[in-house]
Amino acid sequence: MRNADARQSSLFAMVQSEDRVPKSHPLRKVREATAGAIADMRHRIDAVYPAGKELAAAPEEILRALLLSALYGIPSERRLMEELEYNLLYRWFVGLQLDDQLFDRQTFRKHRDRLEKAGVVRDFASRTLSRLTPSILRNPHFSPNRPLLESWVGQLRWDE
Repeated sequence: MRNADARQSSLFAMVQSEDRVPKSHPLRKVREATAGAIADMRHRIDAVYPAGKELAAAPEEILRALLLSALYGIPSERRLMEELEYNLLYRWFVGLQLDDQLFDRQTFRKHRDRLEKAGVVRDFASRTLSRLTPSILRNPHFSPNRPLLESWVGQLRWDE
């Protein structure tokens, strides 16, 4: 006799997104590189925002989301927001937990524009990518938006 296709969903699930991302996934190395870049740039990031003002989104999340969209070739902000809404790997990379509210497109755009105008996006991408081996960018997990990455950081070493 065949089992029914219907399943009862759990009322509660104790799942950490960190536990769901494979230890060998190349995005882990990229996330480590972003952490180092953000630590190096802390003073520049803080200088872009007024002290004591509560933000709708953390600038670190915006920076990681921008890098994610370039690495995975996500073609638009609308699509990026959609992917961040349901893709567990992407939420983990950006720094969002499963139950965190996602920032909206206007918030994303406002922060992106502010960070780009201050030169933080270019510096962040450059510092992050300089910490990675070129083979990571050629990994089949990624389909990098090469022109976008090059416009942010100049010529990249893709052939090594």
